[in-house]
Amino acid sequence: MTHFNSSLGLRIEAFLALKRAMGRRYQAAEAEMRRFDRHVAGLGGPTDAVTRELVHNWLSAKPHVCPATQRSRVGILRQFCRYLVRLEPRTYVPDRALFPARLPIFKGHVYSQEELRELLRAALGLSPLRRSLHPLTVYTMLLTLYATGLRAGEVGRLRVAEVDLDARTLFVRDTKFFKSRLVPFSAGLADQLRSYLEARAARSSANPQAPFFINRHRRAFAAHKLSWIFHRLVATIAVARRPGARGPRLHDVRRTFAVHRVLRWYREGADVQAKLPLLATYMGHGSVLSTHVYLTATAELLREASGRFERAYGPLVAAPEEIRHEAR
Repeated sequence: MTHFNSSLGLRIEAFLALKRAMGRRYQAAEAEMRRFDRHVAGLGGPTDAVTRELVHNWLSAKPHVCPATQRSRVGILRQFCRYLVRLEPRTYVPDRALFPARLPIFKGHVYSQEELRELLRAALGLSPLRRSLHPLTVYTMLLTLYATGLRAGEVGRLRVAEVDLDARTLFVRDTKFFKSRLVPFSAGLADQLRSYLEARAARSSANPQAPFFINRHRRAFAAHKLSWIFHRLVATIAVARRPGARGPRLHDVRRTFAVHRVLRWYREGADVQAKLPLLATYMGHGSVLSTHVYLTATAELLREASGRFERAYGPLVAAPEEIRHEAR
């Protein structure tokens, strides 16, 4: 039985099933397609094809939405129409000209070491209650985010059995693109996770399937709640924002992990390009291109890259000038 009510409902379900078979969760797209389905059902009468009039009627139904949201609405509907036109040749496929103007490329914030230290100190001062686990939970979650580059949702969903302190690995289960992976971590983080687990044991069950990070109600600490707390913490410290950058956001801790890791490789003299596939795998990215998006061109990265280029190719660049001097 279909969960969609319009005459296009079965086609929409098949479209979503195809996308998920390709390894995509497509949750936001499903929500948008449900709204489209309700819109079609509300028009009355059977609709066996997506027409130009239907598309324009749907897009004009919400003229107040921001350009980014409208781009998303057009993009999802266009994907559906491209799928549908193979089954129903009369289908109208929206032209890319309908997309609102492209927005400037998003630039996330990269936290400095001092900003991270201040955030962690602020986390420990969250609650005035002496026996509250809340500050230690937020502190340890933020530390785990920075030390491993995990997504906030991945950290929040960790179970006790998935944190192996002896092997120093996290089992990240069924995450983005339906992938699971083992994430090794440092001895320093292992010590902090062990301390947290000991403090947690006095307040909650150590059942292997229980959430590792718990809230005040002993349930899994939700990513959106951590994000809300994070914004409160950021407001208490001085964060140097780069021109054109948004944020700061909790997700930028993951970006910071990637940038700082690449910086260390530069300073260690490693072959950074050869290392990037390892970083992509570690972070659970589908390809190295996704990792490149995280590597914002910070002043430090540019300085390290420039220094390496000069050491490797400086003599070759300078050679023509020397030849000219000799010719004189």
